[in-house]
This record gives sequence, structure tokens and C-alpha cells, in this order.
Amino acid sequence: MPTLRSGSATHVGQVRSNNQDSFLVVTDVDLYGVADGMGGHNGGEVASAMAVESLQAHAGEPTLENLKQAARIGNRVIFEKAGNDPDLRGMGTTLCAVRVVPGADGEGDEIAWINVGDSRVYLFRDDALIQLSRDHSLVEDLLRDGQLTEDEAKVHPKRNIITRALGIDVDVDVDGSTV
Repeated sequence: MPTLRSGSATHVGQVRSNNQDSFLVVTDVDLYGVADGMGGHNGGEVASAMAVESLQAHAGEPTLENLKQAARIGNRVIFEKAGNDPDLRGMGTTLCAVRVVPGADGEGDEIAWINVGDSRVYLFRDDALIQLSRDHSLVEDLLRDGQLTEDEAKVHPKRNIITRALGIDVDVDVDGSTV
């Protein structure tokens, strides 16, 4: 049986003047999520709050597919709100979440995880952090394609541009798996 320990805190960071982070901790159903509003865009803090609210409301039964579907529903809700409110046009957010789900083999539990954007999901095992998710960012795409080195990626002027987020398009691809 997986053991989850959680803690949560947010910080405005060193660049922005407002905090656009939201988090979800629902220990009784082992559901956890983090959303980071897109800095520099209208309503990033609104989008991130909507993402975690939708995740909690629509996660349903503990399955990977329900976790993904909750993110897709959140995307649609954010997209529609942004389209109906000129002050929020262009808002978006990243989202990553984890949840304990029954194992595929019927024995034991697994951790289902999802990701959209450049917030990350890690597994801490045997005193090591293992990155499970991959960033949806311009620089990460260039790095994967061999067009940038690791050192170039760290200082690239467009390293903050994400290629996937909730609220930007009517539909969104949600990465996810179980471990």
C-alpha cells in the first residue's frame, strides 16, 4: 500500500507581485493537486483556483481516466469563463495531480498522476526523486529534439513559454500514468 505524506505552501516567488498558485489536499480520498496560473496573463490566479476546484468536484471514482477527465472538464470550464469575460481573456494554468487508485492487477494500490503544463510530478523512492511527468514547454520540446543542450536550456530566453495549459483551447491533452 502506498504511503502518502503531504505538505503544502505557496510563495509569490521572485518575479511576480501576485501569487497565482492553488493547491488541493483531500486526504480522505488521497487526492492532491497543484495548479500554477500562467504568469503575466489575466486571471492566472482565477484559472488555477478553478482548476483545483474542478479537479475536486469531478475526480469521481479513483481511476486514472477519471483524474484525466476531471482535468479536461476543468479546462472546458476555464476556457468558457475566459471567453465570456474580457478581463479574463487568455487566462490559463498548469495542473498536476496524484491520487491513490486500485492496482491494475487487483492486488494493492497504485498512484495515478496527471500533468498539463510545466508543473511537475515526482516520485520519491529509495531516497531519490524520479521525475514522472514531462514539461510541456517550448524549451523542453527543443531539448527533446536535440536542438538545445541542457546548459542552453537553462538560460534560453523563452524557457518560460509553455505549450500546453488548461483554459487555452477548447480541448486539452492530459498526460498521465500510474506507478
